[in-house]
Amino acid sequence: MSTLNGWHKGERTIQQKLGFHGAVSQAWTQIDGEMPEQHRTFYSTRLPFIPVTTLDSMGRPWSSILAGPDGEIGWTSSDMYDQLTMRAEVWDGDPLKANADYHESADGAPRKMLIAGIGVEFSTRRRNKFAGSVNVIEQQGAVFNICMSVNEAIGNCPKYITIRDLVPFPHRRPRITHQEINLPTTGHLPSDLIAFILSSDTVFLGSSYSASEEDAPRFPSHLGMNHRGGRPGFVRVRNDGRTLVLPDYSGNRMMTSLGNIEATGLASLTFPSFTNGSLLYITGIAHNLVGAPAQAIMPSQNALTTIEITGYIFIEDALPVRQRGGTEPQRSMYAPPVKMLKEEQASSTYFSTEDTIHATLSRIELHSPDLATFTFESPHKLDVIPGQAAILDFTSFLGALPYRHMAAENPNSVNDDRIRTWTVSRCSSWASVEDGGGTTFSLTMRLKPGGAVTGALFGIANKLAALRPEFLEDSRSLGLNVRLVGIAGEFTLEPPEPGEGARAHGPQEEQASICKNAPRKLLWIAGGIGITPFLAMLSDIPSSCTTEYEITLLLSTREPDVMLSLLSNAIKVAPHEVKLIVHVFSSTEGFESSLPVSVLLHGHSGRITSSIISDFAVGCQDGVYVCGPEAFEREVIQGVVGKVKREGFAY
Repeated sequence: MSTLNGWHKGERTIQQKLGFHGAVSQAWTQIDGEMPEQHRTFYSTRLPFIPVTTLDSMGRPWSSILAGPDGEIGWTSSDMYDQLTMRAEVWDGDPLKANADYHESADGAPRKMLIAGIGVEFSTRRRNKFAGSVNVIEQQGAVFNICMSVNEAIGNCPKYITIRDLVPFPHRRPRITHQEINLPTTGHLPSDLIAFILSSDTVFLGSSYSASEEDAPRFPSHLGMNHRGGRPGFVRVRNDGRTLVLPDYSGNRMMTSLGNIEATGLASLTFPSFTNGSLLYITGIAHNLVGAPAQAIMPSQNALTTIEITGYIFIEDALPVRQRGGTEPQRSMYAPPVKMLKEEQASSTYFSTEDTIHATLSRIELHSPDLATFTFESPHKLDVIPGQAAILDFTSFLGALPYRHMAAENPNSVNDDRIRTWTVSRCSSWASVEDGGGTTFSLTMRLKPGGAVTGALFGIANKLAALRPEFLEDSRSLGLNVRLVGIAGEFTLEPPEPGEGARAHGPQEEQASICKNAPRKLLWIAGGIGITPFLAMLSDIPSSCTTEYEITLLLSTREPDVMLSLLSNAIKVAPHEVKLIVHVFSSTEGFESSLPVSVLLHGHSGRITSSIISDFAVGCQDGVYVCGPEAFEREVIQGVVGKVKREGFAY
């Protein structure tokens, strides 16, 4: 039975902002007032560590990591349904030490110490949460004996937990390498800690609800602890180096953590490394943003939380468990692609929802059963840099998806906002002579098995090809209009460095002479449909020097005929000629080339490997560009020394 009396004002407020209040108005009854037997067994027999939230002397939450000595299980016990006892190792620097000292007041009358925790079994994605208060806390060297009363307990969903095989790691030497308990208003995180955050796929989120005197009898003060997970880098860092941005993914809609933040405006984050045992503890001022304010910071993200850091601690070699050697994390299929901050995309343009810009499907080219180019027309003048992508909202076409907590058959659908991003392969604004005031742009895309948007588009294309092929050439009468969210992307051709021939000033003859003597040598590496941005970049060759660029393109593909046809078409419409050498790596033999005779073509059997890349990268000192699936990119960049510009694609 729940001991709660309903949702507190912060929880009600954020639920209403997100439109959830009606659906979860009675869901607070799912939070038990004591631990079920399975929770007690879970904490006692399954966990090598438990993240907990406690408050410091200023009322700020900190997320600590409590662990059994040497990373073994069995350090937690529960003799009663509302009691939890821990014999936990606490290393120097963990906030629990100072917070426990504060709650032991000088006059011998201890202050009430609130606590909340979450148990996560990373091998199975099981997790349960608890909250309550500390009855007794005693220190014996590095070990703390903690006895607590639990008055809130609930199981939780496993959606965003990355599966890991963790093993004890007893031989550690925890050491504090960075510490700012009270970060000055002009302070910021060191660059290595920012990189640490951007490589993390897991964070433990602490929160607090501080009740007013009026509300306390019905909604007592309490703490919260939760898990947040995603793909590496899902938590972003703003340019000020002290503000973190945590996107909110679809969950159980109770909003207990964000509800605490809504009421109290504070949060803590602890980022663990399961490979080297480092821990980054952060506390700060937190704000929830919903709708337009959220999208102004992280485009296409409807809800997020910003945390302005007021204190942090970084401890190396602390976590007493590590990822088992030779194993890899198993990412949750529910985790959506990482979204960048608007300020991270300097060349991008996002359109406000008030100034709705639509695009109409005007032409379809089927290249193969699962590859096609869809052309759209917009009445607006669009500034698209070759290599950038169009972001389209297909909600008006497909309809919004109803809420689903879990969807084992199609995990991607849980966070599907109907917004899709594809690289622009052709654009009317790239032509030397533009027609009209609008913009026509083409998107070459692959049919994704089970994909809602590509499935619908290819379904239309195939029906038209079978029944009304004339509509492929002019599809405008279908009336397929979608909202253009923006034009985004930084995977564009880098301008030459100052002093290179490509940007020489002076008479045209002098410029041509300089360019001829100093060509820019680039290496483009494409995996399958990853060739698309390179098709666009051929339109971005400067007009002052026709022989300025020498480009080597390495293409890995199962369908060389189709890809070379796309490349041939791009070369034909490119405004300027370049020296292009193409190496095709494919298991398909005897493919035909439709490339101009000026293009040198070499065929290779098999796939592109890092050792092959190193041979080509040597002579391309002016830039290496890579675009393809994540595994393809990881392989090829191992063969490159120096700067690599990457553009992966993820679903």
